[in-house]
Amino acid sequence: MPAYSALRRCLLASFLLLTVSVTSFSQAARFKLAPQNSVIGELQLIPAAQGDTLVRLARQHNLGYQAIIQANQATDRWLPVAGTPVVLPTRFILPDSPRQGLVINLAEMRLYYYPKQFPGEVWSFPIGIGRQGWQTPVAKTQIHSRIANPRWTPPRSIREAYAIKGIELPEYIPPGPENPLGDHALMLTLPGYLLHGTNRPAGVGMRVSHGCIRLYPEDIAQLYQQVRAGTPVQIIDQSTKLGWQGNQLLLEVHTPAYAHTASDINRANQKRSLMQKIRQLNATTQIDWPAVRRIIQSANGVPGIIGIRHNNDEREHLSHEQARENTPGRNQSG
Repeated sequence: MPAYSALRRCLLASFLLLTVSVTSFSQAARFKLAPQNSVIGELQLIPAAQGDTLVRLARQHNLGYQAIIQANQATDRWLPVAGTPVVLPTRFILPDSPRQGLVINLAEMRLYYYPKQFPGEVWSFPIGIGRQGWQTPVAKTQIHSRIANPRWTPPRSIREAYAIKGIELPEYIPPGPENPLGDHALMLTLPGYLLHGTNRPAGVGMRVSHGCIRLYPEDIAQLYQQVRAGTPVQIIDQSTKLGWQGNQLLLEVHTPAYAHTASDINRANQKRSLMQKIRQLNATTQIDWPAVRRIIQSANGVPGIIGIRHNNDEREHLSHEQARENTPGRNQSG
């Protein structure tokens, strides 16, 4: 079929682009939203330089730890050989949620900001989230207030947790380089939770906090300048995302934010729901089912092309074929 051949050509072109092109560094976190599209950014491939680490490259390219590690599972994260190709997963499918305010997707450990003052744009930053036992909750909330040079008063529960490890936390940590909140914080109306910077940026893209949401210092500084009290905040855990870029249908799959708490039944239901959504597109899109299964199996967070939308001539041809198949008496013996 023409659409199937087009899909194969498109997938081959994407593969060749990924394997032979070398791109320059990019720190951009602001993306233009093209009409009818739900995919931003582009996948990149760069050679590791002498002395590079994946953690360092993650920060240079506005990625979190888990994102770059999952995209380069065969690469040494601390000592990649100079010249080794490193995949930069800087292509993202927007979460399936209202495009307003802040959308925080725990599964991909990434934040999306839709600024009112810049219509047609979305800003995106990697985040760190709560560790096991201190999970960041799914919630609808909003920004309560902005705090510059915040001081940290560790709650009793955190001081007790540290005491078990033999570490005595002070009751009050002033602003400065030792403050784990960094230089900027955005307080949520959800009691006890903040979006804030960090004095340990290597933890961005990991489950390491006590429930708060961590950003690189340079990223929270950008948000702090733009976000105001009352801005809506949606915290979601969306492990699968479908999106369109032109006529290409893409799929992005992550493990749930807290896979150890997700039951097998819930995971099976999520997969069933995803497959149902894809099947519903069969009438207008040529689906590459092997690609679907491969992306679901890898769950590495890298969006991949799984379909090509039929053009008008192909849709008309398919509708005629379907009508012929449904004609009464067709294929019946005389």
